[in-house]
Amino acid sequence: MLQLLLATNIRFKYRLCYIFIYFAQTFLMKFLRLLSINALVLLLLLSIVGTVAYYSQVRRIKTFFKLTGENHVAYLQYDSTAMFVHKPNIKVYENWGKPNQKFNGERRTNNLGFREDHDILEKKENEYRILVTGDSHTDGALRYNNQSFINVWEKHLNKADSATIYNGINGGTAYYTFRNYLGFIKKYSYLKPDIYLINIFTGNDFRETFLYEDNRTSFNTIYKNLNLRLKKRILAIGAKKFPLTQGIDQTLYFKSFPTDKEKALVIAKKYLLAIKQLCEKENIRLIVTLLPSKTETNASFKEEIKANYTISEKDINTNLYITNSLITWLNTEAIENFNLTPVLKQANEKVFWDHDLHINDNGHRIIGEYLFNKVIIEN
Repeated sequence: MLQLLLATNIRFKYRLCYIFIYFAQTFLMKFLRLLSINALVLLLLLSIVGTVAYYSQVRRIKTFFKLTGENHVAYLQYDSTAMFVHKPNIKVYENWGKPNQKFNGERRTNNLGFREDHDILEKKENEYRILVTGDSHTDGALRYNNQSFINVWEKHLNKADSATIYNGINGGTAYYTFRNYLGFIKKYSYLKPDIYLINIFTGNDFRETFLYEDNRTSFNTIYKNLNLRLKKRILAIGAKKFPLTQGIDQTLYFKSFPTDKEKALVIAKKYLLAIKQLCEKENIRLIVTLLPSKTETNASFKEEIKANYTISEKDINTNLYITNSLITWLNTEAIENFNLTPVLKQANEKVFWDHDLHINDNGHRIIGEYLFNKVIIEN
């Protein structure tokens, strides 16, 4: 009887264990099936979001280069050589800023679309032409055209030498980078400039090199631009006091993709070599100035950027590293160049607008006077 009870108990335990295993397996299979379905749905959603984000960025880039954006239509036009240039004979009024720093100005262009009040006509016998290009810093966030460093330099030259007519021509155009600088001199070499000056903004000209190449909508380029946009949105939570990020975008970009620093330098050198060859052929004196961002000239602002964006000292000095690397190369290639960092760093007044971090009228005046004293012109 005892043996029968033990046997019955064993069978009962065995059956109970079997039932437990059965339900455990059933639960596990359902759980795994549910997990697989959820993973598949998540993967599908991520694919949809990724695809939408990719094509949205592609559309943004194509829209930019087609110049169909609201901020572009009134001021810029497509050009097959320089990619885009200013529209001629326009006047666009601007009104922006904060209560403590208001800006009212006008963007006026002449017959050829340069930021000049006077038209460009046939070159006179005693005229010395200085054709200048650069990005929006050269274009100028200024109230009047005659406040640009080109015109300040021109004014001092004409005052010092009455026998020669010095004509400084401001061809600075927003969004320009190295590819534009080559196209610009190709387009306007017929004006017979004696000097072609490229004012490189070392704060973002290098990052933009990739965006201006023909593969601008490749997956790699789109991914990196989306990465930067996402990073800016996340980091901007603690950096709302910075309305625009002149010079900061490039730092964040190369922090994420450090190997691109050398790649950007390769692209920049490629276009600068082509410019050098063209200038030598046309007997044009080539000068390169290197304009820093506010981060490189203002120690307290630099520390604010580091704190708000959690950037290391090494990363915050990326722009300086690229600048110095390019200067070393320019000297090797015997391309005349001037680093504007020291002169702006020593200024006792504000040289950048608080609102958008472009150089202000003080910065332009200081640079114009610096070039007058440094660039020796022999007729």
